[in-house]
Amino acid sequence: MSNDLNPFANENPFTDPDIQRVTQTTQVNQQSLDDYNPFSQPNVQSKPAAIIPTSTISSSPAENYQINDQKPPAYAETSAQKLNLTDIEKQQQELNQRAAELDRREQLINNPTIGVKNFPPFPSWCPGPIKPCFYQDINLEIPIEFQRWVRLLFYLWIFHVFTLGFNIIAALVVFIATGMGATFGYSILYFVLFTPCSYACWFRPAYKGFRNDSSVNFMIFFFAFFIQCILSVIAVISQYWFCGILLLIKVLGTTGVGNVVAGIFVLLATICFVSIAAIDILMLIKIHRLYRNTGASFQKAQAEFATNVMSNKNVQNAAASVVTEGARSAMQSNSRGRF
Repeated sequence: MSNDLNPFANENPFTDPDIQRVTQTTQVNQQSLDDYNPFSQPNVQSKPAAIIPTSTISSSPAENYQINDQKPPAYAETSAQKLNLTDIEKQQQELNQRAAELDRREQLINNPTIGVKNFPPFPSWCPGPIKPCFYQDINLEIPIEFQRWVRLLFYLWIFHVFTLGFNIIAALVVFIATGMGATFGYSILYFVLFTPCSYACWFRPAYKGFRNDSSVNFMIFFFAFFIQCILSVIAVISQYWFCGILLLIKVLGTTGVGNVVAGIFVLLATICFVSIAAIDILMLIKIHRLYRNTGASFQKAQAEFATNVMSNKNVQNAAASVVTEGARSAMQSNSRGRF
């Protein structure tokens, strides 16, 4: 009777397959939780689990590597982020030129020897009349951006002097070899005349023009240097005045060992004159471009000349004396007319 009242007397409920399956799953999960150690992988950051569809995961490791190895999109620089190195270099050069110009002016102020004539550099033991006539210091007096051209112009003047001196030697050899002494006489005259005149007529005005930014001096230089260019071209083809091409043809036209030696000297002198003529023309063009780039013109030179003339004390005194004499003579003539 008691067995009939107990529903579990004849059957164990845990023998049911469904209940045993659930029991086994619970035991497995419990074992996995017991074996879990949160400190076994310290470098792994805890993140919430993400549900990833199985269809999006590739089964091939090579495909997974290709997916992870994709390059980022190209970075496009904007115009504001781009640095123009050329502009930076130009600004640096301008700053260096300004610093050098300030140093030059400071030396110009603190140098006690400024104004003391030092050119031509005659030695101190020369007699009294032979003394330096000009003060010249390109590094101190000429602005930084024009020092190179003034120095080249000075070297060109030295080349002129050297060529005129070598012209004397070549003409002397021709005079000894052929007996033609006219070129030798002219060569001495031109050396004595053109050496100081070239310095005073075209180098010195160019020097003062670059130093003071004077349009009047530049105009004097252009006029005198243009004449110098014409004389250089004449020297290239001359026969009697200089050792030029025509004299070279005449010397080589005769036979003799002396004529060959004379022809070699004349050839060297002709090459020097050809070089001078070419350099003179190029230098004239270059300095004219520099002059035009500064905004100068012939009108500016006229205005500067008028200003300098009117500000000159000698001109002012002469003009005042002329006005005074004119007024005095007018008053005397009026007083005589009344009486």
